[in-house]
Amino acid sequence: MLYKPHIHMMDLYISSQFLQLNTLTSMDHSTQSQPDFHTFLLDWMIGLEHYLHQLLHHLKFLDQQDEPKLKQLIHQVTTHYHEYFLAKARVYRQNVFLALSPPWFSSYERTFLWLAGFRPGLAIHVVKSCGIEFTSDQAEMLDRLSVETKDEENMITDRLAGLERQLVAPPMLALARMVGTEVNGMVDQADTAVDRLAEDMEALVECADYLREKTVAKVMGILTTTQTVRFLAAMAQLQLRIRQWGQWWDAR
Repeated sequence: MLYKPHIHMMDLYISSQFLQLNTLTSMDHSTQSQPDFHTFLLDWMIGLEHYLHQLLHHLKFLDQQDEPKLKQLIHQVTTHYHEYFLAKARVYRQNVFLALSPPWFSSYERTFLWLAGFRPGLAIHVVKSCGIEFTSDQAEMLDRLSVETKDEENMITDRLAGLERQLVAPPMLALARMVGTEVNGMVDQADTAVDRLAEDMEALVECADYLREKTVAKVMGILTTTQTVRFLAAMAQLQLRIRQWGQWWDAR
């Protein structure tokens, strides 16, 4: 079953405001990263599909595999994901509003976004849903990790809520419309307000990405090597299916 995101109307409204701010501030932020990242993403997805085939092959012939080969493949896959986070960081450090409402994703893919990426807890949802048999100790550790991750998500969400209140406030939108246009000497105030909001949002996205990578690493630390291969295969399958579904839906 394909994982379904939990969508609120407010989330969609906030996303539209990010898109508006990105449009309004595009004259002051380099958009060179947009085509560059889109090209990177296309190549990265091809690479992910290649690794998925390898993961599924190893799962099919586990009795013929040795531990070092599996660990090498795991390292290659996690390095592939880390390269994605590094490339995305270059985007949001140039224009965080572009990363928060990314045009390189389909409308369906964007429904999964939480601060420019998947919710960290999704990794725990996937590992519990991909047919792995856990020991009692593993199940207990995953439950604890789920609570810890949810608490950290909530802390970031609380900080985000404060910035969202600023974002949708009429004064901020009015200032954003003034960016790059001098109105009674107010252009400096507009630039400063939007830049400050961008810096705060960039810091939150960085925190969210750190939690995403940390959660996946902790999940893998609980699993055996074989279980990790199954988990990574399930994560890759989910991501590729979401992308394929989104492209099909947008093409209709």
